Amino acid sequence: MKLGILGTNAADVDSLLRQLGFEIVQDPRQADALVTYGGDGTLIGAEIEYPGVPKLPIRDGTSCVKCARHGDRAMLERLMRGELQETRLIKLEASVRGHKVTGLNDILIRNADLRSAVRFIVSVNGERATDEVIGDGLVISTPFGSSAYFRSITNTTFRNGIGIAFNNCTEFNNHLVLDEGDELLVEIIRGPASMTADNNPKVLDLDSGDDVRVHRSQGYARVFGLDALRCPYCRYTHAPRRRF
Repeated sequence: MKLGILGTNAADVDSLLRQLGFEIVQDPRQADALVTYGGDGTLIGAEIEYPGVPKLPIRDGTSCVKCARHGDRAMLERLMRGELQETRLIKLEASVRGHKVTGLNDILIRNADLRSAVRFIVSVNGERATDEVIGDGLVISTPFGSSAYFRSITNTTFRNGIGIAFNNCTEFNNHLVLDEGDELLVEIIRGPASMTADNNPKVLDLDSGDDVRVHRSQGYARVFGLDALRCPYCRYTHAPRRRF
């Protein structure tokens, strides 16, 4: 099986991969799977750079305590034996003035000037869903990304659809969870604002009169061993006890 590997400390598992019989390829696009050795940001960044390539996220052992089931060797042996389930995660696509960004976690729109709020209106499938909103912006999230920025604003997550969280608005706006096939239009009434997706370094400038269209992307992110990312025992099971 051919594997690519990405991550700041990827060299830490290189010898283990070879010991288990994997062939390491330099170009991840030629790999059967891409091991992202790090945290969530490593996985998300790899999906930006190599969309569509199946990925196995493994937590970097220098920053994460892992349970025995999700240790490096255990995960790689399960991959070799074909025991890891592949999950296909939806992504979101946002477009404005001919420019596009794609997000596995979320699409972020927020005020570009920290001294001034952005004003915007959200429509869903051609019908207004809000009046004019004044605030720092909004987060448009996938189910996978709902445990990240979306959760920090709303204190909740969701499993299906597309979520909208209103960030620090002057008027109370509850979050919205839409159907997966819905299309959003965000009209920028007053800018300036900025838009990006996930941890993509590409940031688009938005100004008054811009219309941002957001919908589900045609492509999926293919991820092996998703349970390892959300295991309640990792980080805690083998953590040393505090001494008082």
